[in-house]
Amino acid sequence: MRNRIFIIGGHFTPAKAIYEKLKDNKSLDIYFVGIKHTMLFDRSLSSEYKFAKENNIKFISVNTGKLYRFFSLKGILSLILIPIGFIQSFIYLIKYKPKLLIGFGSYIDVPIILTGNLLNIKSIIHTQASIPGLATRLTAKKAQKICVSFEDSRQYFDRKKTLFTGNILRKEIFTNNSNDFYFKYNLPIIYITGGNQGSHFINQLIFDCLDTLLESYNIIHQTGSNTIYNDYRKSIELKDKLSNLKKQRYISKEGIWNNQIGEVFSKASLIISRAGANSVSEILYLSKRAILIPIKNSSYNEQGNNAYIAKKLGRVTVLDQDKVTKEHLIEEIRVILNLPEKKYTLETLDASSLMYNEIMKLLN
Repeated sequence: MRNRIFIIGGHFTPAKAIYEKLKDNKSLDIYFVGIKHTMLFDRSLSSEYKFAKENNIKFISVNTGKLYRFFSLKGILSLILIPIGFIQSFIYLIKYKPKLLIGFGSYIDVPIILTGNLLNIKSIIHTQASIPGLATRLTAKKAQKICVSFEDSRQYFDRKKTLFTGNILRKEIFTNNSNDFYFKYNLPIIYITGGNQGSHFINQLIFDCLDTLLESYNIIHQTGSNTIYNDYRKSIELKDKLSNLKKQRYISKEGIWNNQIGEVFSKASLIISRAGANSVSEILYLSKRAILIPIKNSSYNEQGNNAYIAKKLGRVTVLDQDKVTKEHLIEEIRVILNLPEKKYTLETLDASSLMYNEIMKLLN
């Protein structure tokens, strides 16, 4: 009989990497569990949902909410969804009877893993953050195994069941398998990203100084597919207003495909990004110059701490979202592109293989 497992989405990059590691094991029956849409009021489809549908993977949608650190209508509605998430999790766990739950630190983990614990279903989690958020702290109490990306993160958990694996990196960042980003002019290339969902703040900042930046740089701009702000549509409208010369220096995309990301990282002279754990890890392992703008209200200042770690290692500048201006950004780009080459010295572990081994131990 095949072992049925649930891979819980939310943090898609490590979830996909573990799926790729597990998919050829004929003893496993793999389901993706997550949210269908990226966030409340946004009708754009989540990365895990699109990936599951494109690859004929069984997908279970759980409509749950999370706690916000500020008062808003979205926060109230999200709070209402939390008990619904627990009810749905209970129904799906009873119906499908998975043998193991695999989580990656998203708020979606909470109802599934906590409910699974009540039903005696084992779980393993991996946290990418240097400082674990509330969701991870809750699920870690019930998980049989906790995998961490940073050695220092052990202090937050039961050390007896905690394993340092390093971060789970997608293999696509190390190989250049496409030739989709061609620029006529040989200028430094800036890659701007806000993660899978995009960052409206970073997008708006770039829009404000786009005309000036294109005087000196080529730009690859991943806006995200958020349907609330429609930043991708705005990028197209802005491009239409540019001179013909500058149009050739600007490429905007809703998202960068996995088979394209290796090319983008290879060609980029500089990356402008939020400071999520996955983004920071990829920047550091590839020794890329970067400007990081951490989200202000990230759990336990997770992104601020990630950015601080990255800055200590070398060619990374950290900007305060509350203080940065377009003039400040333009100057920081000039400064960091003139810094000398520097290779980072990071301990490289095969995190996906280490976690795979722990998964198989729990299934036996």
